[in-house]
Amino acid sequence: MNWGFMRQGPVVAGISLALACLWLAPFVSAQVAQSPAEANPVYLKLTDPAEDSPLRLSPSRFASLRSAEDQVQELTSLAAPRYRLEELLRPSAVAPYLLDIDRESPGSATSSLRRARVVFALHGELDTLSDERFLERLLGDSAVPGETGAEKTNQAEDAGQGGATRALTDAELGAAGIASRSAVGTDAEFSPKPPGDVDERGESHGESYRWVQAELFSRVRISGVVHSYWTRDGDSILWAVRTDERFSSQPDLKLSWERMERQAAGDLKVVERGDWAGGGAYLRISRWADDPKVLICEAELAWVEPRAWFGGSNLIASKLPPAIQSQVREIRRAALRRTE
Repeated sequence: MNWGFMRQGPVVAGISLALACLWLAPFVSAQVAQSPAEANPVYLKLTDPAEDSPLRLSPSRFASLRSAEDQVQELTSLAAPRYRLEELLRPSAVAPYLLDIDRESPGSATSSLRRARVVFALHGELDTLSDERFLERLLGDSAVPGETGAEKTNQAEDAGQGGATRALTDAELGAAGIASRSAVGTDAEFSPKPPGDVDERGESHGESYRWVQAELFSRVRISGVVHSYWTRDGDSILWAVRTDERFSSQPDLKLSWERMERQAAGDLKVVERGDWAGGGAYLRISRWADDPKVLICEAELAWVEPRAWFGGSNLIASKLPPAIQSQVREIRRAALRRTE
């Protein structure tokens, strides 16, 4: 499955919305599958990490909320005092959404932890968001809604959305202690079980490992291996992605960054480099109990940002709000058209 929307930048996924592990996730390929959200190991590693990990995301607020009363109470609490519940649930592309961005120093003077969280309502069918053709058709063309040609190209270049990705070889996986594709008997995108494999309870999942490289604003190049995992139950879809430090012993795969400066001749030159502590993100789409055609989408991402990248400025965080707003509106419009 080729998730075209993962190439569109830091926006809330599933929806393409995958704010998605910064600009790394835009290049991750993963399969949607079926199984309880609690079985998602990447999500669990993000929300309950090892003590020495700088990456920690808040658990999904709607993961265990099934009753209409609990969902209403939770969303009302999140919205206050900015919006009323009715405003968030309005069937409109321009209905409000909730966005919070914060920054903290994880015990280091040379880097900070950036975190962003998005919550919004979407009118559509849960199964629609599991439809590969719908997502690829929608999100492959929605990088910069309302702009075309040179305008879209220029903005994509400014946001640093160019990059590269490839599947890992059996030898690379094995060196990190991960079973190879041939070991599990499938030539599809790597998974410990073949994608869509169904167990005795009728559950399945999808998993992916890929090496990716991306540039941020033509100033920083980041690269490394990302691990993504999809799970689904009857009322929700959960997607999670995290950079994987298990490949640190392989020089070509370890998480790293390079800071670049443009020279007088116009070319970029690497002037500083270092190891990267990485980033991660998840997206959960849940049915609204009062109306199954209303979905609540929540996404959270975090990334460790070395001060050397942008001199401590708020560059990435300042770019997130307009990108997220554009993507949320485009996804809503497409989902509404799909249900008409």
